[in-house]
Amino acid sequence: MDIENGEPIESAGEQEIDFIIVQLLETSVDFRQWLVSQAVSDLELSSYLGSVMHATYAGEGESDVEFGFRSVSGDRHLVLIEDKIDASKQPDQVERYFNRGQYRVDRGSWDSFTVCLLAPESYVSAEDEAEFDSIIRYEDVLDFLEDATHDSAAFFSKVFQSGMRRGKSPTTDASDVLRSIADEFQARTEIPDLVQTVDLKKRAGFRSTHPQHPDAVQYDVYIAETGMRGRSTVRLQIASVEGLTDSQREAMKSIASEHADALADYESYPHRKKNIISTKIWHEDAVQNPEYDSYVDAIVDELITLSETFHPLFVEH
Repeated sequence: MDIENGEPIESAGEQEIDFIIVQLLETSVDFRQWLVSQAVSDLELSSYLGSVMHATYAGEGESDVEFGFRSVSGDRHLVLIEDKIDASKQPDQVERYFNRGQYRVDRGSWDSFTVCLLAPESYVSAEDEAEFDSIIRYEDVLDFLEDATHDSAAFFSKVFQSGMRRGKSPTTDASDVLRSIADEFQARTEIPDLVQTVDLKKRAGFRSTHPQHPDAVQYDVYIAETGMRGRSTVRLQIASVEGLTDSQREAMKSIASEHADALADYESYPHRKKNIISTKIWHEDAVQNPEYDSYVDAIVDELITLSETFHPLFVEH
């Protein structure tokens, strides 16, 4: 291996990711607060109580990571994290996580618990979103690490990126589909100020050149998997741009959250840093809808709906 030009870890697995999560929990107050906000958005951390890797229970398997905290109300809350990169879940694996959490509560060790999935976006399925209490994407962790002051943040980012490269994703290059989406979107949108911002491999992003519209707010499509059985995400993002302050980001998040109800099929994630509002498009469902000739048309429709809803709001504010 070329030490000077190579990656420190070329193919990170779940154990490496688990170790980083525990190390950050044990060494970074900011990360503890952030992880709680992502995993248990309705609770606020008062004091950190500790973490463990690979907690084993007789007859109920093991949790990849567990950590506990005391909330501001005084309750002791346990978070059990299932980390997945590419391996399929074992039979009843999610149910066993809930059994382990309930076992700890029944014994009086904890007052409540949350079962959380940690995985790349490309791994997360509709079933996962229904089964787990919460989901943290690797991409969310990378967003946190981008601005983290932790000495190891840059190295940890490389390990997460390595894990994502080996992740379960049949789509390695969606550039042709994304090019079609970008071309159709720019032909159909009535907003003249939107320009493309990212290369077309997994994402197509657009930002506004309107002088009153924040540069950080972008309208984005992520392709997890192409084809009839694939899925895509249309989302509003607040990107990290030069000069953006925390107060400005919070103000933009507030605008987005206040008006999220205007989009019936979208979910709002005010606790996230970057991906604030999003909806998923299941390609097979889209092509069965007589309104669309292809799933590309459905994606473009959603991107137009998202941008035409929020563009005037951000210009006004």
